[in-house]
Amino acid sequence: MKNFNTIALAILALAVVGLYVLHFTGKGEKQVEVECATLVADSAIVETPVDSLSNSFPVAYINVDSFLLNYEYAKKLNETLLKKQEKSRKELVSAQQKLQAELEVFQQKYQAGGFLSKESFEQEQNRLFKKDQELQTLEQRLAQDLITEQQKMNMRLRDSINSFFEFFNADKRYKLILSNTDADNILYAEPMLNITSEVVFVMNQRYRASQQK
Repeated sequence: MKNFNTIALAILALAVVGLYVLHFTGKGEKQVEVECATLVADSAIVETPVDSLSNSFPVAYINVDSFLLNYEYAKKLNETLLKKQEKSRKELVSAQQKLQAELEVFQQKYQAGGFLSKESFEQEQNRLFKKDQELQTLEQRLAQDLITEQQKMNMRLRDSINSFFEFFNADKRYKLILSNTDADNILYAEPMLNITSEVVFVMNQRYRASQQK
């Protein structure tokens, strides 16, 4: 039987499309603190007036890694999914352990000649085979449940981001706002075009306000 934890982590890594990439990169707390401090230190640059960026076509971009690390709603969704993953893992491990114990009893009984007939042996063998199939079905169901839950959370996060930028750019100050993950999409940009700190600050304010209602 497959290692459920490994499969679940692989599914998460593929399905999130960046949502939980920071959690699985193995960054230590000190490194995260340094990144946060750098993010705050850069805020003075981020808040450069739009007019100084471009008079004809103002552009800005968001660093997705820093955004997800600091946006409180994204972190909450991540924590919720990880808790669900851990609950599923424990459920599967418990079922695996129970089946393993029954298999050991079956083997010991067989070696001791405890089956009085071929029919009783085959009956018990078929029962354990059925339980093994049920266990595989459980593993697939739990993995699918994680994917479904993750898709729902991705939609919530996407809706949160889309609605925010309608508010954030209501004055049409930017003609284009890009997303950038670990410099994959933008090869070069002036630091003043990075509005991640400003966006995270405002989004967290709105999120906290929504939680107090």
